[in-house]
Order: sequence, then C-alpha cells, then structure tokens
Amino acid sequence: MSGKFSFKKNTNCRICNNDILKTYLDLGDQPPSNSFIKKDELHNEEFFSLKVQLCESCGLSQLDTIVAPSDIFDDYMYLSSTSKALVNHYKEMTKKIVRLFNPQNNDLIVDIGSNDGITLDTYEKNKFKLLGIEPSSAAKISSKKGIDTENSFFTYDFSEKLVSKYGYAKIITTTNVFAHIEDIRNFTKGIKKFLDQQGVFVIEFPYLRNMLEDKLFDIIYHEHLSYLSILPLCKLFSDFELKIFDIEKVDIGASGPALRIFVSHLKSNYHVQNTVNDFVDYEEKHQFKSLSTYENFAKEVFKIRDNIENLILDLSNDKKKIGAFGAPAKGNTMLNFLKKSNSKIIAVADNTPTKVGKLTPGTHIPIVSDDEFNKMQIDYALLLSWNYVDFFIKNTEYIKNNGKFIVPLPQLKTLPE
Repeated sequence: MSGKFSFKKNTNCRICNNDILKTYLDLGDQPPSNSFIKKDELHNEEFFSLKVQLCESCGLSQLDTIVAPSDIFDDYMYLSSTSKALVNHYKEMTKKIVRLFNPQNNDLIVDIGSNDGITLDTYEKNKFKLLGIEPSSAAKISSKKGIDTENSFFTYDFSEKLVSKYGYAKIITTTNVFAHIEDIRNFTKGIKKFLDQQGVFVIEFPYLRNMLEDKLFDIIYHEHLSYLSILPLCKLFSDFELKIFDIEKVDIGASGPALRIFVSHLKSNYHVQNTVNDFVDYEEKHQFKSLSTYENFAKEVFKIRDNIENLILDLSNDKKKIGAFGAPAKGNTMLNFLKKSNSKIIAVADNTPTKVGKLTPGTHIPIVSDDEFNKMQIDYALLLSWNYVDFFIKNTEYIKNNGKFIVPLPQLKTLPE
C-alpha cells in the first residue's frame, strides 16, 4: 500500500548539477514537519530520512531526500496570519519595500508562497495591483480577503501565463519559500520572465551562516530542501542574467535570523552594493564550500541536543510539569530529535485552528489552545518558536501566570530568570 507522501533521493545538486554530494548531518527518520495528525491516523504515519548534504562545487547545502512538495502542500496546516509577531514583521518589510523602490499606482506587486495573504494584506489598499501565488489550500483564505490569488506552484511555464494575464511584476517577494523549491533553476527562469526590466525580486530566507554559527538545527525539515548562502545564489542568478544588488540582515524572520536579498535583471539600473562583496568575501574566508566546516557544525548540534534533553529530564525528575509553546514546523524537528526527553512534554500550546486537537507529527503530543494550556499549570514550556521569545515574554498569559520558558536556541536558558 502506497502512503500519502511520495519521495525520491536527491542525487544531483539543484543549482550546479554536481553529482558528488556529501552527508554531514543526520537527524534521523522524521515525518514531514507540518503533517499534524489525528489519533485515528497514527497507523498511517510516514517517516523519511532527514540528512543534509553539501555540494562542494557551488557550496549549496541540501537534503538527501525530497518529499514531493505537491504532497506536503496538499493538506497544509500552516497559516501565517495566526502569528501576530509575523504579521508585524511583514508590515515592516512591505513598508520598507515601498519606501526603497517607490512602486507607482497600479504597479503589479506579487508574493510567491503568499499563504493566507499575510504579506499582500499589509500594502495600502486599492493603490497597487496585488497578486498572490500559493500552492496550498491557504490560497482560499487569501482569496476570501479579496486578494487575487493563483492556487498553483510557480514555474517557468506558469510565469508565461502570468505575464499574459497580469503583465510584468514591478515587485516580487518570496519569504521563507526559496528554500522549499525543488527545481530552483526552473523557478529562477520564471522570475527572469515575469520580472519587469527595472523590477526587484526580494527574497527572505534563513541564512546558512546563522544556522552554522548558532547551531540552528531546527530549521532543517523536509519542506526546506536547501540551506542557502550567497555563493551558490550568486552562481544561480548569474546563470539567468540576474544579479544580487543588495543584502540586509533580518533579526527576526519567519524561522529565526534571516537574510533579505534584492535581485534585479543584470542590465537594470540598480548598482551592486558593497554588502554583496562583503558577504561573498566572508563566505570564502570561512570556507563555506568545505566539508570540514559542516562536520564541525554537526558535532556541536549533538552536544546541544544532549544539553536540552538533560535540562528537561532534570526538571521532570524534580516533579516539574513540562509542556511546549508554539507548534511551528521547525518545532517538530526539535521534538523528534529529542528522543530521550520528548515523552516528558505533556502538551503543546498553539492557537492555529487547523492544529488544535491534533497531535504533533512523530512525537504525538496533544496540541491545545493557549487558554487550555494555561489551565494545565505547566511549570516549564519548551519554546519551539524561540525566535519570538521577546514577543512571547511580553504578551502571553502563560508567562503572566508565572510560567517559565525553556529557550533552546541559540543559547539554552530559562526565562524569566
């Protein structure tokens, strides 16, 4: 009997097609991270290898197993707008884009991977032509908000249809999406087609440097097929006569610290800023194409995992009730990796309607609303959405009721102290 998810092994680098890929981190077999499950579905749960490989030719880190994106997004549980912190993040981003690039009335602004319309919803109404492109069922929610939304994956063939229907895009954004794309070359060819000659393509993604330096292993999951840095992206865009002309750091992206890069046609009026050369120089100096860099990272990840588990087990032995807070995709990488201690976690708090009442994939911890969680008198909650720790400390009833967070990354600590 075949399962819900189809998969294949990744044998060639998706940027440069090199066929020598070297594994440096094995997080074990895990279910797709957003496949939250009902009790009566447990017998059908599927697990897949979660290993990361390096292409030493172009420097791209990528998963060894590709779970078909069409299967992952068929019944997708993630709705961006349920996160107030994320809504605020995208408001700031779009405000900056409008200030920097000054799109005019009726210019076409596109968000690829638009989810429930969270980014497009922050633009001034009735000024621009707004278009979302979203392959999951979240597209229906975006459409109900009055945002034109195409329920499809973005490809080169689809870009030709979009140009015929809507014209060329002055601004294209894609946030926390670029790492999800299997055929990244076809996607980039589509961007070249769809982007106005003086248009700007803005990409936000978890930066490999942050993953390496802060040991952020939880951003590794089956939706994230690639772990991105500037060297391989420069090659990719150059192959399609596009250029990265500016880069900025983002302290709080959708999955944690991120980079925001700005891309245009090679012959556009945008000049390449010094920031781009600075990033390239840094990655070359710190050997972002060398396997030893990544093997050292992997060793540290296992040490950090052991430290988190020891803290949870010690608290449990002291008769403390342990829960978890937030149910992001990356949280399930964390929970599945904590093999010795995840059984001590009795509930996960999350207000996403499509998650409440279900179980976490692989670890089968019940997901409850924040209100229900607060009634459980949990002493410590593992903060799975640790990148929003400041927001949660200030804005959650759980903390106001004297609960404490276990913040696992980038440094293990408990808060409030």
